[in-house]
Amino acid sequence: MSIDRSLLQRFASWVSSAQRVLLVAHERPDGDGISSALAMRQALRQLGKVADCVSRDPIPATFQFLPEANTFVRDFFIGDYDTIITFDCGDARRTGFDDRFRVFAHTRRRLINIDHHPKNDLHRVANMNLIDPGAAATAQIVYEIFGSQGWPINHSIATCLLCGLHTDTGGFKHPNTTPRVLKIASDLLARGGRLKDITRHLVNARSVPMLRLWGLVLNRLRQRVDLGIVSSMVTLEDLKQCQATHDDVAGVVNLIKNIPKTKVAILFIEETDGSIRASLRTDAEGVDVARLAALFGGGGLKKAGGFSITAHLHSTQNHWDIVWQ
Repeated sequence: MSIDRSLLQRFASWVSSAQRVLLVAHERPDGDGISSALAMRQALRQLGKVADCVSRDPIPATFQFLPEANTFVRDFFIGDYDTIITFDCGDARRTGFDDRFRVFAHTRRRLINIDHHPKNDLHRVANMNLIDPGAAATAQIVYEIFGSQGWPINHSIATCLLCGLHTDTGGFKHPNTTPRVLKIASDLLARGGRLKDITRHLVNARSVPMLRLWGLVLNRLRQRVDLGIVSSMVTLEDLKQCQATHDDVAGVVNLIKNIPKTKVAILFIEETDGSIRASLRTDAEGVDVARLAALFGGGGLKKAGGFSITAHLHSTQNHWDIVWQ
């Protein structure tokens, strides 16, 4: 773990003196952010703290199996908390509450940022940053924090942290699956982590609306073999036609990146706010999709990035166009 020991001691001091803690997963929450926040919530409550989890958007049905996932709220009164911890947020905007957090950091000076994204601009706002770009997931950092503080890991916490690792390593298939990751996963299994439940909900469970939607995505695949790019798209009309949700889109970009000779997979997703969200994935050596995403104001990790643009998708006779607004 690359986080300085003195910083971990400072974190322990802040947690010790905290009474009411808000734990934040980013908007459109994924398994890493959700799991990290839930694991920390259980630990803090064992220490006698009031700890609440919040995310601007609903927790996807895929992750509702996690212990206490139903405790997440969608909003909060900032005066109720003396300490705020964000997980896996990447940048301040992804918290969904950046204006409030900027004020909190300036006045209360107890905003803690825990993340594994290398270009995390939340560090300019937060009063303490526990950032390790070498970690496969924020859940890995949280696990290391537990170890540094001597906090016990029960089966519920183990399941949460294992889910976070599983999510951000693509089921332990991505290049970020290091020996350390597998050692941590082994320890979490030994502590009662429910890999069977994680696999059933994250890998095996596929609803009819989701499969219909994925069928549309696969049917309109475009491949540029000369560039090593595969792309497809999801429109709002697709979601309506398939009776699907935006949560059902998750995972399909990881599927199409496995097409032979693919260096970068891009999925364009039409949003209700008049924007297009692009999700980028790669397993190719030497390819950094976060740098590509940054050209459009986005970011992420080397192997998984994204960005949003103000535009809409337009269908022509033979293909789809992105129309900038």
